[in-house]
Amino acid sequence: MQPVEYYQIGGFRAHLRDNSNDALTAKLMTGDGVEAEFVLGIRPCGASYLLLPRDRFIRLRLGRPRDMPWRAYDFESLSPVQFATKVDLTHKFSVLASNKKTGDGPPRDRSKANTAYTAGGEGLSGSGIARSFFEHQRVFYRLCQRSIQRPLDYALSLAPWFRQIRIFSFAFNTWGSDNRSLPEREDDPRIMDVSWTEFNTPTDSCDLSPLSTCHYVVEEERFLGNPGRKKLSLPDVTQNMPRARIATFLQALLAPPPGAEAQPPILLLVHDEKMTRCALRSFGVDASRWRVGIKDLLYSPDPRGPPKNDAYHDSKRDVRDYAKKWSRSRSPSPRRQSSTDCAPRARSPPPTRAPPPVYLVDVRQMYHTLMEIPRNDTVLANSISLGVKDTAPLRGEDDRIVYEDVDLQSWCAGRESRLIGYMWEEMANSVAIDEQRALRHRFSEEDLIADYPPASGAAADNEDFDPNDIIQQPQAHSGGSSDIRKPVGMYDSASEDDDW
Repeated sequence: MQPVEYYQIGGFRAHLRDNSNDALTAKLMTGDGVEAEFVLGIRPCGASYLLLPRDRFIRLRLGRPRDMPWRAYDFESLSPVQFATKVDLTHKFSVLASNKKTGDGPPRDRSKANTAYTAGGEGLSGSGIARSFFEHQRVFYRLCQRSIQRPLDYALSLAPWFRQIRIFSFAFNTWGSDNRSLPEREDDPRIMDVSWTEFNTPTDSCDLSPLSTCHYVVEEERFLGNPGRKKLSLPDVTQNMPRARIATFLQALLAPPPGAEAQPPILLLVHDEKMTRCALRSFGVDASRWRVGIKDLLYSPDPRGPPKNDAYHDSKRDVRDYAKKWSRSRSPSPRRQSSTDCAPRARSPPPTRAPPPVYLVDVRQMYHTLMEIPRNDTVLANSISLGVKDTAPLRGEDDRIVYEDVDLQSWCAGRESRLIGYMWEEMANSVAIDEQRALRHRFSEEDLIADYPPASGAAADNEDFDPNDIIQQPQAHSGGSSDIRKPVGMYDSASEDDDW
């Protein structure tokens, strides 16, 4: 990460606050019609805060901050978040406002937005990893679109091979009637078919689109089927192939031997990391050099390491200490120079690093982090929940792409590999995680919302209507008639009972 400093706007121990949320909003938004953009910082525990980079805070002349700034290293992710109206921003400040309830232990953030995450302390948690993982995808997508005007605002230090990354998805189906124990099924899964799809990287004018799909039915398992579900295929794509031959293809693509010709790294989108690893291991794919997530891709590790002062923000210093620090500052005394002083040595260049062959992204984890629902699901069910549709094998009139509804009573890894990519795009090319969850929970199965707000700077509308822009939520949480952009209802949690 770049050594960027941030001031927190609103919320628990904020650097900038006011007598009311409306007054704070008025300082930051002169009027509706112009989006207010902030940096969304996800702390290791999962709590989120609105931030402004130090230089922008000063440029806006928002007054003297109340405390020492945060460092980029204090956050697991730093991503864009926008608010279209004053109502939106004021509501965000209201859910970030911490409850002043006192109790045993040190003070903590008891806001509706963050109390569930701070209850376990400030250390790294599963929620912090999962929520930052989600936001990393949003940053990645915007970088591909070149819609992030100031990468330094997000402390980005991209890996040298960032622009070479290739996007693939991988899907497979196992035999549903396999009654062996779970450990046996994980060690030796009965895989019926596999597929991988390569996608064109999204740009400022084009969305994610499939470049090619490979779909192989395992020859040795070709007579197996899943009762109650029909087997589908892709015309001119689906092939029967011996398991050993499929293994050769997968090993060459995802785990090239160390002596092989260097290939650009792959961003591999999967649905259920654990079972995917089991499946690929059964094909002899070595995943030991893979990276889980893309944090290292966005914040390329500095060989010199992070700042040595790791305790910089373990606890915020008192405002009075901060004021004293600046009031007492004065020029340091000059050092004595002598002819025996040694000139500083030139810093050695950082050692070169080879990229990992694969950055693994679990789209299923993204979906569960976003929707906060139980994990009994499939690629097809989650695709329907997100309103994603597959592309038809044949094009329509004027060579237009035709989209098809997802059939829950079917199975075909070739189609599912494409759906995994579309699901990833549906979540990554949208608003921040908490605002996105609130919007999706408000849309029921019957309410298809065609004007779901795209991410700021998203690709321009094409003449072709894309059904992937429609949002569909299976749980019936229909909202009222108020502005659909207003984020509500996203912080309900049983763990908050003790804090409110």
